[in-house]
Amino acid sequence: MMTGEYNPLEALKNIPYLDEDFFKEVTGMSWPGPAGLLNRLTRGKWPPVDIVETAGEIIVTVALPGLRQAGDVRVELNGNILRLEGEIYPEIQLLPVVKVHQQEKKQGRFSRSVTLPVAVNSKSARATYQRGLLEIRFIKHPGSQGETLNIEFFK
Repeated sequence: MMTGEYNPLEALKNIPYLDEDFFKEVTGMSWPGPAGLLNRLTRGKWPPVDIVETAGEIIVTVALPGLRQAGDVRVELNGNILRLEGEIYPEIQLLPVVKVHQQEKKQGRFSRSVTLPVAVNSKSARATYQRGLLEIRFIKHPGSQGETLNIEFFK
């Protein structure tokens, strides 16, 4: 009997019995539990990245509030793949008397790779971090590959 309403959960009845082994076989990861699975599915790509192209530059802006020092983020360019790795630390230290009522800012380890739309020269890269935003500017031009970029911190 068809009611005319689409139920997206109806497709789940066609999936075999879900257990830790099935999840590990499909994803290569251990079972995070129902809450962990829901968190991974709703997380999205993090940190958020904007890539803008001007006549002569590629400008990459990454929202990374909470970095404390340059060593908290590693930026590497290999060909036109830009890789970001690091860790965001909590601003509020959890003490026995502190009760967090809502936390939407993400924290913890991150790793993100993005493909730049054109070839860039890594030797011309300028990276700055200010007010929670990491900005990396590249001159458009084929250049060397496999470079690790230095980040300047501004207060």
